[in-house]
Order: sequence, then C-alpha cells, then structure tokens
Amino acid sequence: MRPRSKKMARLYIQRRKLVAELLQDAICVRCESAEATEVHEVLTRARGGSILDKDNCVPLCHSCHSWVTLHPKEAHAEGLMRNSWEG
Repeated sequence: MRPRSKKMARLYIQRRKLVAELLQDAICVRCESAEATEVHEVLTRARGGSILDKDNCVPLCHSCHSWVTLHPKEAHAEGLMRNSWEG
C-alpha cells in the first residue's frame, strides 16, 4: 500500500478531530437506538464530498453503516447517500 502524502496526512489529522467530536455521546441517526461508533459520508469522496465537512458526515452504528453500504438505493431514499449533482 502506498503511504499517504503529507497533504493527506494533514487532512486525516483534522478528520480524526471531527470524528471524535461527532461520535462523542452520539446515537445512530438511522436506528436511533444504538451508540454511534462510525462516521458515514453522505456524499462520498469519490463523488466530490469532503471528509472535513461536518454537514456531510453522519454518526451511525456499525450495523447501520454496513446496511448503508450494502443497500445504496434504499440508503439514498433515506437521505444517507447522495450524488454530486443533487446539491
């Protein structure tokens, strides 16, 4: 695996701070019953999303995050995924 560039390493330092902030005492936004342990990006980086945009990140439990990954069409309908042209 290729090492991260210095620029990306700096971004991920900021990302870790954002993730810690979002997960502090957070409940999963999908099931609303489990403790959130992961942060999901609604607009993925591949589609132009930012890993540092707080409005692009939602706290999810592991189970719901897996569900979002496996069911993109349904997750899109629930507002947990979007495309770059949707604004």
